[in-house]
Amino acid sequence: MLLCATFCAFSQHYQVDTLYKTGSLDKRINVVILGDGFTKDEMPKFVLEARKFADFLRECEPFVHYRDYFNFFTIQTPSPESGITNPGTAADAVPGQPVETKNTFFGVSFGSYTQRLMTIAKWEVYQALLKSHLPEQNLVIMLANSSYLGGSGGSTAIFTLQGMPNETGRHEVGHTFANLADESWNDAVFGREAPNMTSQEMPGPVKWHSWLNYPPISIYQYGSGEASHWCRPSPGECSMAYLDKPFCAVCTEAIVERIFSLVSPIDRFIPGNANATNVDAGATFKLDLVKPVPNSLQAEWRLNGMLIADNVDQVVLKPDEVTDWSTLAATVFDSTALSRKDNARQLRTKTISWSLRSSLPAVLKVAASKAVTCAGDTVIVTAYGCPGKVSWANGAVGNSLTAVPTQTTTYSASCEFTGYPSMRAEATVTVLPLPNATVDNGSPYTVGATVELHAAGGVEYEWAGPRLFHADTPDAKFRNVTLSHAGTYQVKVSDDKGCSKTLYTEVHVDPILSMPTDPTQWVKVSPNPAKERVAVETMLPGESLFTLFDQSGRKLVSRLFKQKMEIRLEGAAGLYIYKFTNGKRQVSGKIVKQ
Repeated sequence: MLLCATFCAFSQHYQVDTLYKTGSLDKRINVVILGDGFTKDEMPKFVLEARKFADFLRECEPFVHYRDYFNFFTIQTPSPESGITNPGTAADAVPGQPVETKNTFFGVSFGSYTQRLMTIAKWEVYQALLKSHLPEQNLVIMLANSSYLGGSGGSTAIFTLQGMPNETGRHEVGHTFANLADESWNDAVFGREAPNMTSQEMPGPVKWHSWLNYPPISIYQYGSGEASHWCRPSPGECSMAYLDKPFCAVCTEAIVERIFSLVSPIDRFIPGNANATNVDAGATFKLDLVKPVPNSLQAEWRLNGMLIADNVDQVVLKPDEVTDWSTLAATVFDSTALSRKDNARQLRTKTISWSLRSSLPAVLKVAASKAVTCAGDTVIVTAYGCPGKVSWANGAVGNSLTAVPTQTTTYSASCEFTGYPSMRAEATVTVLPLPNATVDNGSPYTVGATVELHAAGGVEYEWAGPRLFHADTPDAKFRNVTLSHAGTYQVKVSDDKGCSKTLYTEVHVDPILSMPTDPTQWVKVSPNPAKERVAVETMLPGESLFTLFDQSGRKLVSRLFKQKMEIRLEGAAGLYIYKFTNGKRQVSGKIVKQ
């Protein structure tokens, strides 16, 4: 059932319809669908198309998993005339598409830079309408009443009602909602850094490095020329390249992270935390969560830093469990496999804390975010139960201390507060050493040689290097090296305790061809059989001597050359003998003249 409301804008009333409402506007992503070029009589058509697209998007990956994070609305804005303006001035104007000017509510038009690129001319009207009708909007979609292909994805996702309107709309929403780039090449002016577009070609630092082991995700150049300066993650298997495709893994991640940035999975919590909660009679603490489908939320409840429950929506604290000035914290993390973003847990964890009062005397407690960690990792140590000033043994002041320990360390804190006895507490963080890892290679190499990389000291290895190099073994090699293979190679070495160290080794390639050891590879004479001329080629460095004899042993040609030369066969048809010399290397062969 549609829930309708009217608002006043420009001294007129425009109807707002609620298609889907899953929560309050301040706790959801609010999608508003507008229409341009629909007359009053065509409003039922607009509402029908808007609902079709809302239903389509709610069933698309990854939106289908987060449907409860979105509200959908429409605003009916009838246009004086039906259709969309087409000035026909674009260089790639479509033959047969009528050139016409339409009087429409927002002034949407084709032909902005390219024929299919659409823009809004009446920008002030557009902004004023949203401000007065739905200022809480997060995503605006515009349906343009035309049967010709067109769209754009700037601040507004615009698309027409041509043959694949929903698929086109999904593509444009990718632009508008998640700042995704096209994965098909249009023009150098559209080249930019985006979640799915980069000028970085190295696997290590590329934005989507976490997905490089997830085929077909890799690093693909857009094309040649200007396009070769930009890379995309998918070989065309993505909605940002072809409308009939779903979003690739990298684009899906960008959309999911955008959702996380706008909506907290914690919809409501009980009791409130503006004031301290007294637990002398016991107390129940509850979270109302907005759960994805399937549910990927992980909840942890900690009392003074100690885990007391996980993956439950509520806990009950008994009076004898809580000392005065304690802290209860509930953290919620979305563990979805749809995103592999670096530091996801830190970025995506939402925390609600309650200060607790109790008739039991306060007890100072110290807890670390990680009781066991790897050398060089960051640890947060927190003191709980102090109503006053917390001082640490290293001279720091405050409830929490951030540390990067390199060895097992004990952190001591003291609490001072008027009317309370002085309290002291400590916590020990066990620090595991990093793997005793090593890395090397056999540089320098010559062009055409085989590069051999060596790492040791771990149980798992992740190599990355120039030209999309990957390997997961301690020893890695590749043949036929070129100058473009030179550069820095990195390997992440992990031990059986989960600690890792990243090492680097520099591969040097000299612009000298590698020298084959097989004499048959020292020289190439072609064609053979031959008619009038033959080409002589070698990969060996320096000068080479090529001597040609007839069957009687008479010397016909003797010539010094480097790399490549051509000689003319002057004699009659028959068999000829050649001798090739390069330094101490010497090989003979036969040439048949036809």
